[in-house]
Amino acid sequence: MRRREFLGEQIPSFVFANWRDRPLYILFVYGFGQALVGLPVFLLSALFISLITQADRRHFFGPACIVVLGLVLLVYIPYHLSSKTMRHFLATIGAGDLPDASLATATWREAVVYPQRVVNWVSIEALVFYAITAAFFTPRFDLALSVVGHAVGIIGSVALTQVAYLFYIEWAMSAMARLALAAGAQPQLTDLKKARLRTKLLLIFLLIVTVPVTVVGFFGYGQAVSMGGDSAHALRLTGAVSILSGSTAALLVAMLIRSVSKSLQEIQRVAEEVSRGNLAVSVRPLAADELSEMGAYFNSMVNELRQQEHLKAAFGRYVSPAVRDGILNGQIVLGGERREITIMFTDIRDFTSWCEETPPETVIQTLNSYYENLIQALIKHGGTVTRYTGDGVLALFGAPLEDPEHALHAVQAAWEAHTLLEKFNAIRRSVDAFELHTGFGIHTGVAVMGSIGSEARAEYTPIGDAANVASRIEGLNRDLHTVILISEATHQRVADRILVGKRAETQVKGRSKPVQVVEVVGLNGNVST
Repeated sequence: MRRREFLGEQIPSFVFANWRDRPLYILFVYGFGQALVGLPVFLLSALFISLITQADRRHFFGPACIVVLGLVLLVYIPYHLSSKTMRHFLATIGAGDLPDASLATATWREAVVYPQRVVNWVSIEALVFYAITAAFFTPRFDLALSVVGHAVGIIGSVALTQVAYLFYIEWAMSAMARLALAAGAQPQLTDLKKARLRTKLLLIFLLIVTVPVTVVGFFGYGQAVSMGGDSAHALRLTGAVSILSGSTAALLVAMLIRSVSKSLQEIQRVAEEVSRGNLAVSVRPLAADELSEMGAYFNSMVNELRQQEHLKAAFGRYVSPAVRDGILNGQIVLGGERREITIMFTDIRDFTSWCEETPPETVIQTLNSYYENLIQALIKHGGTVTRYTGDGVLALFGAPLEDPEHALHAVQAAWEAHTLLEKFNAIRRSVDAFELHTGFGIHTGVAVMGSIGSEARAEYTPIGDAANVASRIEGLNRDLHTVILISEATHQRVADRILVGKRAETQVKGRSKPVQVVEVVGLNGNVST
């Protein structure tokens, strides 16, 4: 079969066939289906009727052809009415245009529900059509011939033919569905719920039950008549036996379908809960079969998702949610790169001496409360905490996520953290507890960012002079009796946004040139925190 490439999908070429800019695919599906299914079923039905009733085929072949031809023409109506969007979609492609996503989605939706929709309408048409023709043709033929003929016609058209059509049209529409998906269709879960596996199974199993029961019943009827039995009595007996055996078989089929669908519904229930974000669910094995085995595999998958969520939550305790999600989604690569960032170091004054005089449980409890305020402010302004040093923190602004305003955000975070810590100390002061006074050192410069360490344990950290300068600036707070000190490089980027106090130029360890620092004593009124 020749194929044509469409946006990466290989689609059968005849899907794109058109005549005078009108797509022909739906017409092809209809015509090929009639030739593939309708004609063989009609011929087999005619042969079966003649064998059972011993009637001359010439007596009923002509009227039967009229009935079948009328039904075939009637069948095209649901084919045409149920394919409006698909024909518009194909016409758009035939005109050389690319369908938009909304048209592609509507086409996909129509294609996946098309098989059951067409089969349902055709089944109703067949039942109505055969009921009308039975009333019209029965007076012209023998009662037995009419009953057998119309029973076989209904079974062949409604049962055998429609089940065959269901699988045939599903195959034919798979090309349309793939075409729509290639064009950008976005399937919705609600669309898939319109077609149920239970309906398909019921249709198939009823066919399996109905055809053999009917064939055997009418065969017994034919044998009884040929041996001289009363045709009316034989027909009543055949009908009673067929109804009894068919009802029993239908009951067993319903029980089988319920057994299968119950396990599927259990898996579906858990899948819906997981899609809503509820991972505290699991599939309950209700039987010992492959569906329960699939449920066990599903539980294993949910358990892995649960563990990943725990890891994700734990990871989120160390970095901001934006950084965490960026790393987990692969948007942030923790490899070495050189970039301009703003680095902040913090340190608690006189912390070591306080620890020597305080129970360790109290120290840990106090530190956790302290960091709750500090980290809240840093993360709010886009900071990434990469290191805890007991009583100190290293935070980055502008890495690993890009931030054009990293200098301003670092200063805002420091000022807000200082404000929160003052409130924290006011509470501790009221109960005569040790106050935690923190110094902040901020510097903006170029650093090499990367994941340093081993495969087992690594740390995302800045390397270079910028990190050293920020650390030294924080240490100057003790000598200058300040709280927030920023370098001149940071000051140049935020000068019109802050209120400044002391200025100093001093030599720091590890640097030949002196460092200019500026004290931050507030933010301008037009700068939000």
